[in-house]
Amino acid sequence: MLNFNKPLTALAFLTLIVTGGALPSAANAQTPAQRLCRVDQLRPGVKPACTVIVTSRSGATVRSGPGSNYKKIRVLPHNYDVNVRVSKSSRNWVKLNGAPGWVNTRLLLHVGD
Repeated sequence: MLNFNKPLTALAFLTLIVTGGALPSAANAQTPAQRLCRVDQLRPGVKPACTVIVTSRSGATVRSGPGSNYKKIRVLPHNYDVNVRVSKSSRNWVKLNGAPGWVNTRLLLHVGD
């Protein structure tokens, strides 16, 4: 006979009832970079890119790759606007459009397409 954890089973059952059986799909989950540029609102075939501004008072470090372990290239100042591209594989990082470098999405705010 199977031995279930009763509180956990009850919580899972209650979750299914409340959500109507619909659980979020990992395949459809957007990365922070995709949410920043509102990729879900783009027409099919449109490259995921947008204009953002730097919200961090200390600026945003531009790195040579999508991660804090990559080499620093420069710092974008506060309120600086820049065009970025989104790659699903980059998760929290966006690539600068027309210039080398990557910036973390936590330091940016979407302002236009």
